[in-house]
Amino acid sequence: MSPVNEQEEQTFEGCYGEQVTYSELSTFLNDAFDATRDAEDENSDERFATCIWGHSGIGKTAIVKQHCNKPVTWRGKQYPGYKVIDVPLAQFEEMGDLHGMPSRYVKVVKNGDRPKEERWVPEEVLQGYLSDNWKIVYEAGSQMRYAAPDWVPTEEGPTILLLDDWNRASVRIIKGVMQLLQNYGMVSWKLPPGCNIILTANPDEQDYLVTSLDAAILTRQRHITLMHDAKEWSVWAQAQKLDPRLISFVLQYPEMMIGPERTNPRTLAECGRAIRRIQDISSKEAQKRFMMMTAALLDEQTVSTLMVFMERDVEMIIEPEAILRGDDGIAPHIKKLMHRDEQRVDVLGVICDRLFAYIAQPDVKRDAKSIENFQKFITMKEIPEDMRHNLCLRIARATTDGIQEWILHNEVLTKLILDVV
Repeated sequence: MSPVNEQEEQTFEGCYGEQVTYSELSTFLNDAFDATRDAEDENSDERFATCIWGHSGIGKTAIVKQHCNKPVTWRGKQYPGYKVIDVPLAQFEEMGDLHGMPSRYVKVVKNGDRPKEERWVPEEVLQGYLSDNWKIVYEAGSQMRYAAPDWVPTEEGPTILLLDDWNRASVRIIKGVMQLLQNYGMVSWKLPPGCNIILTANPDEQDYLVTSLDAAILTRQRHITLMHDAKEWSVWAQAQKLDPRLISFVLQYPEMMIGPERTNPRTLAECGRAIRRIQDISSKEAQKRFMMMTAALLDEQTVSTLMVFMERDVEMIIEPEAILRGDDGIAPHIKKLMHRDEQRVDVLGVICDRLFAYIAQPDVKRDAKSIENFQKFITMKEIPEDMRHNLCLRIARATTDGIQEWILHNEVLTKLILDVV
């Protein structure tokens, strides 16, 4: 087994549930939210929290928040999306952070022109009531009640209580959360209808400062593991306008998305923002700046591979905009890649993945000339049939409105569409 495969195998050790990609996670979340809604409609207490496992920086929190931005219908009413309440459990130190602060309540009564009124009020505001002619009912004694923390949702409707990096919390807090997972509330407060609990966690049994979880806790949740996926990440990276050279690098070396220490999708994204300022690295000074910026964020092995890629392969990648413009040098370049002694199918694969990531953006214009140039490119005889098929498959299954227009009204592609739809 190669070192790369060993690294991928170890990545998910200490995770639970099915290993899924970003788009598959969204499908799973929809099913989980529907299950919670069904339990509420049936007045059942069997509402299960959902825990998303994965490597640090892989985008667990971001994908939940992105998913929850979509419109949702709850009990016949339309909402612009789920309200997300982000709760950093790892910062909690005392159970009061979960239960709320205790307060002593006393019973007061007021007689007057109107019918007698009785209330239980906290001692902190008692003096104000006494000044307004209320009287203490001493025989009622007193009660100790909790004021719920300000992060606890109180309104009904589609809501996500996001317990981020929850297995980084202390054992005391994790034990306290068990009741929340089982009862969707604490002894002092309850979550309103429409609220879903989502947890994120880093893998156990690896080099993470996390608290190990036993079966009593694990069986109070449904579990899913988020995998890193270079192709899906490239679509997101294109939307974020990260440096195209960095996106191409990740597509060329998907096994390096997760490094032994610092390299992960989060640090790669920050690197993609940083190196946009250093477009020309032909000079030694620019190369030094580029090296310092990448080394500040990524593992040494990642930086070394990136520098080799910048020197050897990056100039072979045709930008998607050039393909849609129909630049003259595209066809000769593709022929050169595929007619050499060592065919660069890998480079051609990166070009196609970059092209999909670009046209998958909702703001890309689909004018007749661009569509013509796109179809002219992917029907070139130098494009391997399986690569052309996979690209059409992704387009046919994509959810971006109107993206299928790129492959319509073409005899060669029509057959592919019929095969993949």
